[in-house]
Amino acid sequence: MHRNMMQRMMGGALPPGIDPALLPEPDSAGARILQYYCVQCHNLPGPGMHTAAGWPRVLGRMNMRMRMMGGMMGGMMGVVAPSRVELDILLDYLQKHAQEPIDAAKYPDLNTQAGQAFSTSCVQCHALPDPRQHTAQEWPAVVGRMRGHEAAMGKFVPDKTTTAEIIDFLRRHGRTRE
Repeated sequence: MHRNMMQRMMGGALPPGIDPALLPEPDSAGARILQYYCVQCHNLPGPGMHTAAGWPRVLGRMNMRMRMMGGMMGGMMGVVAPSRVELDILLDYLQKHAQEPIDAAKYPDLNTQAGQAFSTSCVQCHALPDPRQHTAQEWPAVVGRMRGHEAAMGKFVPDKTTTAEIIDFLRRHGRTRE
């Protein structure tokens, strides 16, 4: 019910969620709290949607909305807000697994065609990620998932040639095996 309402409020552009199995530390208290509270109104967000510095503001805004919706009409909206302890656990989890923004000084090839394609595509939705967040082998799947998100959100989706350039850029700079 709340997701449908949020979908209408967002003009049909509710961000797609992630599979709970893809959450880091999926059995942790933070992941469980994220899954319990956040999906009341929208799809499951991943901690990588925002940077560690950005999560306090986002979580504060979401908590205010949950409290407001939980109090509407004597709680008839059915939305439950987390306790202070749960909020602290959730914020710690989100910040621990947050998007690691890129240090542009470490990547002089950001001004190449591939680097610019990477920048233009990714910043449509979040901070430009550090390519070392994932291994070279992981990047193609991550980029594929992001292309699906871009399409679902009505964002610009790069063509296959540009996508291949982005993947090549990320693989070149991705971590080697864990």
